[in-house]
Amino acid sequence: IPSNFCPLVTDRKVTDSDRNGQCQFMIDPPSVFSFYSDIPQNNRPQWPDHCPISRNHAMSAIVDNSNNGPCFCATNNRDWFDCSNMSREVFRKGIPATAHFSLRSCSNHELDQSLELDIHVRKNVQVAKERKTLAAAQRQRLTRSHISEDEIKASFDAQPNILFLEIDSVSLSYSERFFPRTWGLLRKHKIVTGQEEGVSCPTGWCAGVFNKTSVVGQSSIVNQLAALSGCLDYNDPKEELHHYKNGPRTHCPAGGNHSFGTDEESGVKRDHWIFDVAKNLGYMTFFGEEFCYEDSPYVVQTQSAFTLDVDVTPDKLFCHLAKDWLKVRGKANSQTKTWAVEYDGKEVPDTCFGGKSRGGLEYIEQMWEAYDEPKFAFLNAIAAHDYSLDAAHASLGAENYDRTVYRFLSKIVARNDARDTYIVLRSDHGLQGGPHPIDYATQIEHMHPWTAIIAPANHQSLSIGPFSSNQHKLATGFDIYHSLRYLMSPSLVKVIGKQKSLLFDSGIPRWSYNLFQQIIPPNRSCQDAKIPKIFCPCTDERSDMAPSFYVGHSEQSNRKLPLPPLSYDWRTMRFAATKLPGLLVPKRTQSKYDVNFNRNILPPRCNATLGSYIDEGMLQESWRLIHNITSLYPGSDVSGGLFLYPRQAILLTYLVQREIASRAAKNMASDNLEPFRICETGFGSGHSAALFLSSAPNVEVVSFDKYDRPYQSASFSALQGYFGSRLTRVVGDSCDTLKTYKKGCHFLHGSSLCKTDNFDLIDKSGAGVTLSSTAMKSLEDKSVYFGKGAQWAALLKDGCIGSIVCFEEEERILDANLYLARGREQTISHKFCFAANTGTCGRSNTHAAVTSTWHKEDFCRNWMIQHPANTSH
Repeated sequence: IPSNFCPLVTDRKVTDSDRNGQCQFMIDPPSVFSFYSDIPQNNRPQWPDHCPISRNHAMSAIVDNSNNGPCFCATNNRDWFDCSNMSREVFRKGIPATAHFSLRSCSNHELDQSLELDIHVRKNVQVAKERKTLAAAQRQRLTRSHISEDEIKASFDAQPNILFLEIDSVSLSYSERFFPRTWGLLRKHKIVTGQEEGVSCPTGWCAGVFNKTSVVGQSSIVNQLAALSGCLDYNDPKEELHHYKNGPRTHCPAGGNHSFGTDEESGVKRDHWIFDVAKNLGYMTFFGEEFCYEDSPYVVQTQSAFTLDVDVTPDKLFCHLAKDWLKVRGKANSQTKTWAVEYDGKEVPDTCFGGKSRGGLEYIEQMWEAYDEPKFAFLNAIAAHDYSLDAAHASLGAENYDRTVYRFLSKIVARNDARDTYIVLRSDHGLQGGPHPIDYATQIEHMHPWTAIIAPANHQSLSIGPFSSNQHKLATGFDIYHSLRYLMSPSLVKVIGKQKSLLFDSGIPRWSYNLFQQIIPPNRSCQDAKIPKIFCPCTDERSDMAPSFYVGHSEQSNRKLPLPPLSYDWRTMRFAATKLPGLLVPKRTQSKYDVNFNRNILPPRCNATLGSYIDEGMLQESWRLIHNITSLYPGSDVSGGLFLYPRQAILLTYLVQREIASRAAKNMASDNLEPFRICETGFGSGHSAALFLSSAPNVEVVSFDKYDRPYQSASFSALQGYFGSRLTRVVGDSCDTLKTYKKGCHFLHGSSLCKTDNFDLIDKSGAGVTLSSTAMKSLEDKSVYFGKGAQWAALLKDGCIGSIVCFEEEERILDANLYLARGREQTISHKFCFAANTGTCGRSNTHAAVTSTWHKEDFCRNWMIQHPANTSH
């Protein structure tokens, strides 16, 4: 390596002298998304724009489909019910006053055309009274602290409304490419610096764009935890923190004045979660996610110690919409989770329906109309959360949502009460899912989320000078949290320096700054701001910002020599790299299969899940990749797949890992694992290949198929890009290609239409090798298992296989689009078996024998069935 490059790859410690200068962000590398954004929109694909109609449009404008089929209705108080016997008018009149919304769906509609949505947020007088009571109690506490009533009243009267709009997965550069209208609004109200008048906001609004904002972690959960609670998802021994262990561990700042107390049920202080703080200070609260987040593992409200309890929320709306979307597409009984139904993608290419926004922004607009009390609203929009394979389509939801956000913000700033409203426009991180993080630009942009704040210029809580200066300083979600707490909380002005002192500052992070009043130091470091090194955007603090395979993967390989033994975990499927670019490596050449191996593979019990053996998220990622490709070929014979057979997937994974462990046990002195070759016939869409490759790092899959379906080559290439050279293929009729294949197989999976593939697979393997085949409707079929002339029956008769165990899947709905369904949705409960090669019929003398049989006691008896042949085998 040339000497001038060595400082980029050697480990160096950051000293105080390094921090004299300001944090320098790397210039964003060229991005494939820049290529598409440079093409005029009318020359690119676009989602339809159905949002111009106001919410007061006449319901009669919607075609009444009541006569075209059954009608179903829902409200936030009631799930979908059959309302075919009532007209639209009768249904609307019967909606209770406590219902925030109503839905009506007749016949099989398209989501954006005939689904009737009506949002009607009304003031809840009782809740508003409770908020005033809570605020009065806090005022009384301050009075007892010898603070004058006039000072307290003036401070509470200055509380502004706060609108916090988060747009998921948008970096600063991504926003500049695909949110031109919203950026136009920000530039219209930008802060101006003049030689004579200094810093000013001529339009009466101060729009600050914080162009050095950094993430504090990879996912939405970590970054929302910082912005909405000021808390960490890890313990920092340098800080005084409360450690909450109910639910996912949450570590929050301790200390401060005038605590709001502790929730008796959870034991969590009310000084952290911004919604608890807001309610205690008299705010009406709103929380919204533009998808059904119930049971979602990807949201902070279910993955932290906090309990979400707000006054207004559209959560039921999006759950009802998700259920309806699944029902219309025949997937109501599938394993698709309601939280997995996203909009603004190729399956639901729409930001709006029925002429209106999907609901979140309209909820906020109506809440602003209904309540005179101070309001705090947080909405997480996922229009830009598109991780699809096609880069030309990935930005379309963002571009469409740009129009919606621009219209909404234009209306908000034009309201009569707008001068008492602060607007936070923010993203939690850049793109981090799908295929795009392999792009170096995405890896860098991920650390640099879009953050802008629009503040009323004359509001007493705003100091324009510090606010303007902080636009160019290193900032995080912790600073946003501190700033929100400052806006909500009553404060007093100290005589010295005229700095405002918060009266309720318990729970505010020591390491954060108030963006409206305090000036962030120019030499603030990532360490100061609690930004993990692997996500630090400051180039002077990094020793490794080279391209990697995913966001947050750099810095992790910067190890001291000698290299530690490589460790491997079945479930996470992770092990350390063996060669580190730019660093010395041991003289001994290490194999890519060198791992400290866990040889104890627990048998699958009745409560076993796929996640018991592998990183299920990795597998689902590869299966989503397959789905993205097959969805581009409507009308093609889309194969079935192991995703239809969860029990078979679990047992296949267990048997593969068990046999690898058995082979490793024979060579206890070495941690070197040789390749474990799985031969499968019938690639299909690639689901089984992805499962096998996710089972262990030394698995190699050889797939025999004609590859004559239009999506197969694309799926194969995508999986090969995902798993590398461990996936290979033999193109042609497997009835012929298997016979001429020269290598041996260590595990067998027959899943093609060839009626001799199981015979040929046995011929390519030694004693003890497992034979598996695709699940079938009946084990007495005449092709695969034990019907007259079937392959397994013949193999069993000739003594080629033994130790047969068979299983039955639970009933499930088969999608009509799948090849197996033949165009008809149906209920299935397929069956499958495993057998061991006895070594009698295969060419064992040319292939290494593997002795790895199982016992029936290893398996869940509730899953097992007898096979129709001689059950004594």
